[in-house]
Amino acid sequence: MVANTHECSSLLARALGALQGGDDGEARGLLNMASERGSPMASGLLHALAGSEVSNAYDQPRAFERFIRGAGNRALYDAVSAELARLYTAHVPRSLLDIGAGDGMALAPAIDASDHVIPQLDVVEPNSALLARLKAVLPTAEGNETTLEQFVSALPAEAHWDVAQSTFALQSIVPATRKAALRLLSAHVDRLVVVEFDVPDLVAGTSEYYDSLAARYEQAAADCGEDADLVAGGFLAPMLLGQLRAAAPSNYEQPMSAWITELAEAGFRVVRMAHVHPYSWADAFLLEAVPAEHPFE
Repeated sequence: MVANTHECSSLLARALGALQGGDDGEARGLLNMASERGSPMASGLLHALAGSEVSNAYDQPRAFERFIRGAGNRALYDAVSAELARLYTAHVPRSLLDIGAGDGMALAPAIDASDHVIPQLDVVEPNSALLARLKAVLPTAEGNETTLEQFVSALPAEAHWDVAQSTFALQSIVPATRKAALRLLSAHVDRLVVVEFDVPDLVAGTSEYYDSLAARYEQAAADCGEDADLVAGGFLAPMLLGQLRAAAPSNYEQPMSAWITELAEAGFRVVRMAHVHPYSWADAFLLEAVPAEHPFE
């Protein structure tokens, strides 16, 4: 069935409000109506709600991989990789740390496209399946199957990287934990590059908030074409439920202005902001920062 996007999004928005309000019966009724009208997100949420608990959005690597390789994401990642390649060429780092590198979808093309060879490449990725795929395309990378907070807490004093980067990964870390980890990291890097989405600055619980969530999640699923059902049920639904009701959310996205403030509180000074790509979810941006005590720039 071809989905009526506007109608599905409206039903989905009302269902999200019901879910957050604890009215699962009302939510399921609205989701069933949206699913019958062709909404992959409604179907995915119904599947997730049928489980005994909300899973983490990154527990199903196949769904995540299909999502990041969907038609809409290919252009996004091409733009991100091109921006990173320009940065490597400009700053000629001899050491690079990628935080939450996934399977290297952004990192590997950036290294291939850069005019500069990076002798030391370290990656932090807690998902073993994604890390194995990254190592297959970047065999010289030193893989660390751990989280950012665990990684930085165990760093020796002499550990150092010219550039540390993270693309669409920091948003999955609890803000207080993330800020503490970034503050520890600031003593070990000369430059930090963050790529995230500039999501709308809306008040949680308002109709505008639910409308925005519904429209963006519905579009994100639709962009995955024939993989829409897999992605909606295995990746997007757990992420969305994490935002609404899970004891431990899996997504802490925020507007670009909030990222700039957070980096400052973590001991970094933003020296460059760049628009990367107009994505259906929200515009992607890049922040380039140096430790606040950095004598240069």
